[in-house]
Amino acid sequence: MKIALEDANKALTPIIRSIDKRIEFVTALKEGDKAGIALTISRGDRNRKLEIPVEALAAAEEDAIKRQELRNRIKRVFDRMQFRRLPIASTKMLRGSTSADGFFRSPGGPRR
Repeated sequence: MKIALEDANKALTPIIRSIDKRIEFVTALKEGDKAGIALTISRGDRNRKLEIPVEALAAAEEDAIKRQELRNRIKRVFDRMQFRRLPIASTKMLRGSTSADGFFRSPGGPRR
């Protein structure tokens, strides 16, 4: 089954716009054993690529459930793209001060 690039853009535009209005996307035809659409989505300085089989795109045009599945697939990629990792914090315990005999000593001095 073949699909024209204009038809793919026409089918994907409302799905992508329902996720976020500011997403920019580029589609390209993917030929070979698994023909489909190569979709590149970007927003700001971040971008991701995913491939959509022609069968999934054709099914999304006909069935609302398949359309929602395709939307969830694109949204999952978009959400992962937007996630910013936190800097890794060290989980290593800091060593306390030691006394001359080598044992740990509390910083407040001995308790009475």
